[in-house]
Amino acid sequence: MYLVKILAKKSEIDGMGVFAEERIEKGTIVWKFEPTHDCVLTVAEFQSLNQEQKENLKRVAYLSATTGNYVFPPEGDPANFTNHSANKNNLTVHVDLHASLEPYFVANRDIEIGEEITNNYHEFDEAIKLQSTKLQWL
Repeated sequence: MYLVKILAKKSEIDGMGVFAEERIEKGTIVWKFEPTHDCVLTVAEFQSLNQEQKENLKRVAYLSATTGNYVFPPEGDPANFTNHSANKNNLTVHVDLHASLEPYFVANRDIEIGEEITNNYHEFDEAIKLQSTKLQWL
């Protein structure tokens, strides 16, 4: 769940993206898993989905290294549009099981109003490590 003011709109990276609606200072927690808001599926639940559902979830879900579950935002949540950037990302992944069961994302520099918020999927999505089809994102 985003903890800062954001807006989903057209992105130059891919389709829609998430953009800052306020200035975000370096070190601010920008996104954190919220069990009452975010969705979770076990690997078995994910595998039981039909192919179309799996493909749709692969665009928005990540496979967690800490819980082994697929984690994704609910339908309609702007977080569904957070884009990947291998070298221009402005969020860093933190893992602290005392703070959250899932990784959380911190601004690694100041993010200005109107700037797209991106992260590097390779830092937290275990499914990427298992799928060679996503290697073009390196």
